[in-house]
Amino acid sequence: MAKPQDHTEPSVSATPTLLVAKGSVVAEPSEQPNNELIVQSNNESYAVVDVGVLAIRGYKATITRWQPLMRWLETQIPNSYFRLHPLSLDELAKGVETQELDFVITNPGQSVLLARQYSLSWLATLRSPLNHGAAMQVGSALVVRADSAYHTLSDLKGRRLGIVSTSAFGGYLTLVYEAQLKGIDLPRFVGDIVPLGFPLDNLLYQLGGRRFTAHASPNIAPNVEQATTDTSPDVSSSISANPDSTLDSDLDLNTHHQVSQADTLDAVVVPVCQLEQMQREGLIDIADYRVLDNQAPAGFHCQVSTRLYPNWSMAKTNRASQSLAKSVTQALLALPEDHLAAKAADSAGWTTAVSQLAIDQLLKDLDMHPLQTPWWHNAWLWVKSHQQWAWFVLGILVLLNVYHFWLEYRFSRRGRELLNTQRQLSENRMLLEHAQRIAIVGELGASLSHELNQPLAAIGHYCHGAEVRLQRGSTPEELQSVLTLIQQEVTRADSIISRLRNLMKKRPISKVPCFLHELIQDTTPLLAYEFERHQINIGIHITGTPYLQPLDEVGMQQLLLNLLKNAADACVQQRELMQSEAQGTGQDSATQQQRYTPTIDIELDYQQSQILLSITDNGVGLSSEASQLMQAFYSTKLEGLGLGLVICRDIVDSHSGHFKLDSAVNGGCQVQVSLPRKADGVL
Repeated sequence: MAKPQDHTEPSVSATPTLLVAKGSVVAEPSEQPNNELIVQSNNESYAVVDVGVLAIRGYKATITRWQPLMRWLETQIPNSYFRLHPLSLDELAKGVETQELDFVITNPGQSVLLARQYSLSWLATLRSPLNHGAAMQVGSALVVRADSAYHTLSDLKGRRLGIVSTSAFGGYLTLVYEAQLKGIDLPRFVGDIVPLGFPLDNLLYQLGGRRFTAHASPNIAPNVEQATTDTSPDVSSSISANPDSTLDSDLDLNTHHQVSQADTLDAVVVPVCQLEQMQREGLIDIADYRVLDNQAPAGFHCQVSTRLYPNWSMAKTNRASQSLAKSVTQALLALPEDHLAAKAADSAGWTTAVSQLAIDQLLKDLDMHPLQTPWWHNAWLWVKSHQQWAWFVLGILVLLNVYHFWLEYRFSRRGRELLNTQRQLSENRMLLEHAQRIAIVGELGASLSHELNQPLAAIGHYCHGAEVRLQRGSTPEELQSVLTLIQQEVTRADSIISRLRNLMKKRPISKVPCFLHELIQDTTPLLAYEFERHQINIGIHITGTPYLQPLDEVGMQQLLLNLLKNAADACVQQRELMQSEAQGTGQDSATQQQRYTPTIDIELDYQQSQILLSITDNGVGLSSEASQLMQAFYSTKLEGLGLGLVICRDIVDSHSGHFKLDSAVNGGCQVQVSLPRKADGVL
């Protein structure tokens, strides 16, 4: 009696296509109430069992690995026909969702994802032939070229990493979790992650510099036929791929994507033992590759970069009956470890289903567990169950927002008021400085009149002399020298008036590059009469190489006039004090006067990083603390306004300088002004 041929389907179909041996009489398939498909051949009925398997290495490799197991199950379960479906990750999940599969065989990562979303019952787990028969054989190997400069995962920062898929367990997620335990966020750590898809062989091909084609891997076979014999002498079977299927050449497993990728990968992630398996099959030379961070346990003959997790497992879906699941479980556990089906699956047989707790924890830590809900979902559930508190919180938030906008309005209005106040203060400061300059001009009236009287008197004398010469009949050429002298005196008077006009007029503060020693030389003549009248000696000492400095000329002149006027007043007070002391003691005032010589020293030092100006007098010195003297409206003079030193300090501050008032070493007062140097006179 003939039996239906072994047949594999590349994709799940609601109405399967059945192939039977030649000469067999095939009845139409019928679907039983328990959703089992029944086919009849020569008066014998067979229950069709659809088994979906994750095809990580392509269609042919999946058939080669798992078809012997289908044979074994058929020999252990009478009147059954196990049909193999090599599927991708998404296709396997879809097959479980649509209940088109009776059993699934997949890796532990997808097994947890499927079990937490759909009703699956796990029957058994593969035993590892490399780990003393234990069920732990799933992990990742981080592979680089043997001649690369990378030795650990940390060396791959900013590099290109090839993977099979971002949802692959042994081909990606286990390495992501291992990196996370080391404090490395792998997706952000590497420069680019390139998912190449199945089959896995192509990852190593591209890393090794080989371009993939449809004929490059023996796992790809458009038309595959493999003849085998069953345990029954009257039954022959073969595996035949469907020529019309898109899985025939694995093109639906991203082959086109792999062909188009340039050979620029720095490292790839493959499941554990993938490297060694391809070496045994003669597909690669393992000497061309190197595994980073190998942590394989003792006796484990494959290199692995992560810890090991449970092996592949087999589960039943709702479509399969409990009796069939029991029979399948008994058949799996009875499979000898030296049987062809066990060796083809690269296993030591099957054991009872192991705990998936480690995989659950991995997926939870990676925020990928299917039972995890996003925070906003939990928040919405809380809101629905605590509506009164939710409305209360919402009201508080609304009030806080209203209060926030009210504060912003108040701050904005207060800011505008502060800007207006600052602008008014600035204008008042300019008016105050102008008024103080007018006061200085009033105090310098005698000195200015003396300065102007000299050139005017000289002009009068020169004009009288010219008139006498004309009466004597002098020629115009003889009068040329007199006219030149008159012109010089006019220029002198004009210079004095110009300096006075600049000092008195209102002007915006503007800084222009100039030499500070020239400003000193232009300012001291305004006080020349004052110094001469009180017999005050003034000395100007300039050191260093002069350089241009951006200065407010009028402001600096006002500073110099204030400081020199204060120094002159201090010298006059010191002389008067000494004279009164001499009269009180009966000493000769002329002798006392000879012992005291009023002196003002101006020292200007052009240093590398700053300009240092010092004005020192030998007058009466400071009568109060320096900090008190520089307060507004505080003055030791009977008719003083108490604004001179305040304005001087403001002028220095506007130049980013430092103003210091202190007692001189030998008596008197010393004022120091330091101005930071601006490169090349830049403003």
